[in-house]
Amino acid sequence: MRNFEPELPDRGAHTLRELEGVVIGVDRNDVFVELGPRMQGVIDLRAFSKAPKVGDVHSFNLGGQEEGLWALSLIEEPVLATWENLEIGSLVETRVIRPKPGGLEVKIGALHAFLPKSQTGLERSEDPATLVGKQMVCEVTEIDVERQRCLVSRRLVVQRGRLNERQREIGALVPGAVVQGRVSRVESYGIFVKFGHGLEGMIHVSNLAWGRVEAPAELFKTGDSIDAKVLFVKRGGKRIGLGVKQMSESPWKSFEREYSIGELITGRVTRFAEFGIFIEAAPGVEGLVHRSETGYGQSEPLQHLGANGAALTVRILAIDAEAERLSLSLLYESGRRITPDAAEGEEAFRDLAGGMQASPSTPLGDLLRKALGEFPS
Repeated sequence: MRNFEPELPDRGAHTLRELEGVVIGVDRNDVFVELGPRMQGVIDLRAFSKAPKVGDVHSFNLGGQEEGLWALSLIEEPVLATWENLEIGSLVETRVIRPKPGGLEVKIGALHAFLPKSQTGLERSEDPATLVGKQMVCEVTEIDVERQRCLVSRRLVVQRGRLNERQREIGALVPGAVVQGRVSRVESYGIFVKFGHGLEGMIHVSNLAWGRVEAPAELFKTGDSIDAKVLFVKRGGKRIGLGVKQMSESPWKSFEREYSIGELITGRVTRFAEFGIFIEAAPGVEGLVHRSETGYGQSEPLQHLGANGAALTVRILAIDAEAERLSLSLLYESGRRITPDAAEGEEAFRDLAGGMQASPSTPLGDLLRKALGEFPS
């Protein structure tokens, strides 16, 4: 069970925005929300006064982004979690506040609870006050909703050793580590992977492959063996982010090495938008031809350039492999439209010049004519 205080984004680092979103999935204490095309977020289940259902629409504050997911908080969400959220037998993160007669006062998020001395897990000779200020995992043993009274036990956790092996494994998990596991669940927003001794992580759809993934179920099914890289570990291992695409080199890096600014390449149309056309320049590398670089006016439909999958010759304007951004143009610098076969001649000449076995005295004009198919081999 997770800490009841919602983990809000850092207001000093991000400006909160308000957006409406649709609940697309609930996993234990995580609620996944669709905010728009390829824009998803996650919020703690305990932020809701009533358990949300798939399809529910709510207004959210939008905070920082991490590994493809936005941190969300409900607009005007209650500060305190309700006592009904507590369940007997659940493990909770607690923080010891102060000594009380017969034990210790602890907090579970925003709620107060009591840890009897006999349940601290300490020896009789040890002073419970030594635990003040410490955070520890306890088990909920008693709940009185009307009196808003909750009893917890650390001793049960210590005795059964529930967290010993788990915590050792979590402590060894660092970003960049590789884990081996099996797919435990497939959702529209990603897949869940179980590994180690009862650990589970999530691979967001944006981290499944370098290319666009429309449906995770097309790539993975429950029970599949999988190797993944650890991206982050949060809340004592309760949230583990994994990635599959990070197991291989980014195609953006190889694209940046192979091509340069101003070069002509042939790509395929993947989708249209009011502001331009998206082009797959290479597997896993998608660039944008802004409307201003198409030669079409603001009111002219860009679909005249071809349907999805159509081949187009484009000029590279800018490559940012780190940000995974590629700017393209359908125009030469002069503003003239690039012809459909222009890239073929340039690529043929580049290949010929790059692997040329001819004599250094071979005229450049002959090489160019050969690259364009006008000079017999």
